[in-house]
Amino acid sequence: MAPIRMAVVGVGYFGAYHCGKLAAIDGVSLDAVVDIDVGRARAVADRYGATPLESPSALRGRVDAAVVAVPTSSHHDVAARLLEDGLDLLVEKPLATTVTEADNLCRLVARHARRLQVGHLERFNPALAVALERIDRPRYVRMERSGPFPGRGGDVDVVLELMTHDLDILLHMARAPVESVEAVGWNVVTGYLDVVSARLHFADGLTADLFASRVGASRCRRFMVLDALGALEVDLANRTVCRTGADPGNGPADRQVLESCDPLLEQDRDFIDMLQNGRQPRVNETAGREAVALATRIHAAVRPQALSPLAAGNTG
Repeated sequence: MAPIRMAVVGVGYFGAYHCGKLAAIDGVSLDAVVDIDVGRARAVADRYGATPLESPSALRGRVDAAVVAVPTSSHHDVAARLLEDGLDLLVEKPLATTVTEADNLCRLVARHARRLQVGHLERFNPALAVALERIDRPRYVRMERSGPFPGRGGDVDVVLELMTHDLDILLHMARAPVESVEAVGWNVVTGYLDVVSARLHFADGLTADLFASRVGASRCRRFMVLDALGALEVDLANRTVCRTGADPGNGPADRQVLESCDPLLEQDRDFIDMLQNGRQPRVNETAGREAVALATRIHAAVRPQALSPLAAGNTG
């Protein structure tokens, strides 16, 4: 089987990591690295024996597929161009910044008979896989995702940058549509919402509370589910799953600690396997679109709260 000819478009923080993962996967030829910063493209390309390019337009006919790791605000324009040029894509999450953009990408995937995987990385976290197998008729979900401001990702709000991970997990878990959304949010260090708290009500009675902050003192990636069996607590960062039964007197909590893994490598391997074996993506464009649609509903529901002096006058 001929190697899959790959390109990475955008070699900032995540793009550079993608290059390293792809270069380590059997059956992959990392042929091109694209970035508007030519010096950065050259430095990363030289590390992996690839060709540095300045524009995605140079990829047509040169590669089979590409990873789109440009800033979120550019996802749609870059992905649309590459789909029209006949490439299969792995697009970093979120798929796009608006439902209109996401819908257009879905249309282009169908029109050009391409495959598009969205980089919702938590789907490749072993703790999530175990948790989803153990959840039985969820009634209430509380999700928290926070961390210090990373100095990147500030071109969109925290709902699209961070909470979108949990929206994808929640939509994957839920069995009914969202009926209503309540939310509050705050600007702190950017011109967009940096802290958001949301409550979602589903048609089957499930309620979910979500909190996302990119100005936290420490990194947190966890959620708790109340279901027919009791409570399930999941720490995605530390890969632990803890089940407490409906009757705690029956014994101690059942706690699992999953082995360490590299979700980005597993995601990229899964993308390559999809291309090699002609199957559909684990997280396709439709799933990506649904996460964007729910993020948009949360943003629209936000009641802006007190703003810091740094962000005064900005409402996101």
